[in-house]
Amino acid sequence: MNGTAIENFVCVIFNVSFMNCTWHVGRTATEDTQYFLYWRPWKKEDVTECQNYIKDNCGKHIGCRFQNVAIENHAYFLVNGSSSEKSIQSYEKTIQLYKIEKLTPPLNVTVNCTEVSHSCKIWWQPPRTSHVKRRSCFKYEIVIENKADAEKTTKTASETKAVIEKNSYLYESFSSGKRYSVKIRATDAGFCLVSPNWGEWSTPVEFGMKGSAIENFSCVIYNIFLMNCTWQAGRDAPADTQYFLYWQESREDNQKECELYIKDENFRNMGCIFQNVSIGSGKAYFLVNGSSKDSLIQSYDEHIDLYKIEKLMPPSNITVNCDEIKNDCMIQWQRPQISHSNKDKCFKYEINIKYKDNLKGKPIYTSIQEGGNRNVYLRSNTRKKYILRMRAAGSACFVSPAWGEWSAPVEFGNEEIISSSVWILLGVATPLLAIIAIFFCKRTGCWKAAFPQIPGPKPAFFTQADTNLELMESKIQSITSENEEIVLVADMGR
Repeated sequence: MNGTAIENFVCVIFNVSFMNCTWHVGRTATEDTQYFLYWRPWKKEDVTECQNYIKDNCGKHIGCRFQNVAIENHAYFLVNGSSSEKSIQSYEKTIQLYKIEKLTPPLNVTVNCTEVSHSCKIWWQPPRTSHVKRRSCFKYEIVIENKADAEKTTKTASETKAVIEKNSYLYESFSSGKRYSVKIRATDAGFCLVSPNWGEWSTPVEFGMKGSAIENFSCVIYNIFLMNCTWQAGRDAPADTQYFLYWQESREDNQKECELYIKDENFRNMGCIFQNVSIGSGKAYFLVNGSSKDSLIQSYDEHIDLYKIEKLMPPSNITVNCDEIKNDCMIQWQRPQISHSNKDKCFKYEINIKYKDNLKGKPIYTSIQEGGNRNVYLRSNTRKKYILRMRAAGSACFVSPAWGEWSAPVEFGNEEIISSSVWILLGVATPLLAIIAIFFCKRTGCWKAAFPQIPGPKPAFFTQADTNLELMESKIQSITSENEEIVLVADMGR
């Protein structure tokens, strides 16, 4: 059995809760030897077998992957083997788990430089671990490299190194015309259950080279889960500069690059569209790096409270019910929908009411109300139509204090005027009725009765005057009735 047990058994914990254990096959183990790993966290009775073996090209187990590992002092490991030819020696070991942890890099490395004082304040957050929360448990190594020196010579660039026991550092040799990068790693400060080995280096953060970093960076969250971030190219950035955005939604998340960039006409990244954004109580971290074949590009970073940049949706289900006797109207609504709060007290509301026939005029009623979901409006004129709109803002909780979008107009009230459709009907019906009446009267004769013809003068009046007075008198008498009086006027001058 000598030489059949596994060799070089090593375990490492990484990314806070993952662990890999690996080993080599025993020197005298047969070809059909297969190994099986069992382990037991300290103070726990049950021994469990590996659920995810690492295999070589022949299918032989040479390691194991673990998830959701909690560091609780010691753990017990046992590796047995089996073979059809001979017995395989077992291997066992007890390990202090905190000693095999590979510390994650320090988080949220931030640089803030002041050209006047030629200094930069650099600060960061401790690495993530599952069992240590105190900042004082760590010490750090910081390396600052002058990139400008690296471009001028093939020799090692000038560096500034320091080991410190706090999470900030003041660099006092800054020049805005040069380009720098900083990286940091952590280890045990000497008095906590933290790995004594140096952890992973943080991603280098570049700074310096004034005017090449992006400008006017801004983000807005809308429609509950969507977010847009936009920026402008640095004033002194080369024409071929391309920018890349990385962000960390919360301290517990890993940094990830934008998946959907907004591009300008030159295909330069000028913004990013995010989906399924979750708003938490902590700040999100944004980092925009740049690249150019001509020069180094200054990075830009910012921590943002996501709830502060949310554009709130309008209140929903707005209803208005008016009491025609009391002349008051009950306005009711539901709070805007957001992803991180369901409390009515978190909001305040603005109510705006105008007359429907004077929408461009000033509101006749404006009210700002803290919390709640109803309001009573007393109408001053019951013969008017009204238009109501509402919007919301954060009053408490982690809700944006900026006013959100206006709701769609809501119409209510009565208006005692002839509608436009009635006017159209009257305009068409009136001339139609007149034509029908004229046609009817002409057919039935009522037109002659209503408008009788005025008779003209008798024909005798249009004949030439008779010079015989006796004959004229006799003619006149023949065409007059007995009751008529005739006054004869004769022209005696003829």
